[in-house]
Amino acid sequence: MLPGSRAAGPSLSFRRRDGRETRRSDVSMLTASPWCRAVLDSFIAKKPGRNTASLIIPIMDYKAIAQNRLMRLVAGRLAMTVITALFIAIVVFFAIRAIPGDPALAILGTDSTPEERDRLRVVMGLDQPLPVQFAIWLGHLLSGDLGYSYSQGRPVADIIGPALQNTLLLGATASVIAILLALAMGNLATSRWRGVRRGMDGLEALFLSAPQYTVALLLLIVFAVLVPIFPAGGVSTRGDGSPADVLTHLALPALALALAPGAQMARSLKTSISTLSASELLPTLRARGLAPWRIAVHTHHNALPPMITVLGIQVGTMLGGALFVEQIFSIPGLGALVVQSVGLRDYTLVQAVALLIAVIFAVVLLLADVVNALLDPRIRKGRA
Repeated sequence: MLPGSRAAGPSLSFRRRDGRETRRSDVSMLTASPWCRAVLDSFIAKKPGRNTASLIIPIMDYKAIAQNRLMRLVAGRLAMTVITALFIAIVVFFAIRAIPGDPALAILGTDSTPEERDRLRVVMGLDQPLPVQFAIWLGHLLSGDLGYSYSQGRPVADIIGPALQNTLLLGATASVIAILLALAMGNLATSRWRGVRRGMDGLEALFLSAPQYTVALLLLIVFAVLVPIFPAGGVSTRGDGSPADVLTHLALPALALALAPGAQMARSLKTSISTLSASELLPTLRARGLAPWRIAVHTHHNALPPMITVLGIQVGTMLGGALFVEQIFSIPGLGALVVQSVGLRDYTLVQAVALLIAVIFAVVLLLADVVNALLDPRIRKGRA
């Protein structure tokens, strides 16, 4: 090294817009940003003897920035989820009160006296104006109190717990079946054989056009009555409750819920794979001599984000279909609970169940956005 010369630190080579190549120190690039400067200061503070030029700057920089962008994305989606939940709470509260009927009369029956019904209305808070009722309910909700069900004589949280468990189990089973069905149909729909492609297109149209309650009735009649392979209803056999027994009971209702969402996701996957096949990606991978399984991994890595978005949306379809499927198969879930509570005009129970279903849907959409951001860096960088 010549006398008086400076030791060159780690540098990065990049091209400018005019085509000329420029080299710039990694440290100077990072310290131009206040956020990166704070990261460097905190790192050096932990290890005072460490020289800035000896840091592995590019690795630390890229990881930190990627994590920071992902956290900003999650924070934004979480804020939207909270706003959506508040809007849904307002809609549910006033919509359930627009249903004709007297809750006190539905709970006490026609044999009750007007004085008894008036006392129950006062206890339920129905004698207050609607804005006051909403403020009281929202305050209890924010404190974790879902309210009290006067039709069943129990706290709402005690009623929702077992029903939520059954609905989540049914929804998870249906989601797994829908994903497997979408992967199989989506890949077969892009086959080189025309007969296979036409067959998958026909199945896709059939599954999309068949209502879930009709599919549930057909499956119940065929596979539980005519050919009794599966149980006709319930979640488990009394006295058993093993995982195999639960899956046997959930097979038919989960399949009825999964056919339409699976076909919709298969259509999305087929479109993504066809778009990739028409691009330069797959021919380039084949020209590089990659094994077929590695090409399939790259293909699905690029084709999965749209399918995951469709899955998040189709969860709402499955939750709506559960209202009918749980009734047909006698599953004590949230769908059956909504139908029962609406018939009894149990405002507190209906509000809690409807809000819970909406929050589950919003959380699933949030998780779908996060998974898409992990799979597709363009989403994290705000370019997609």
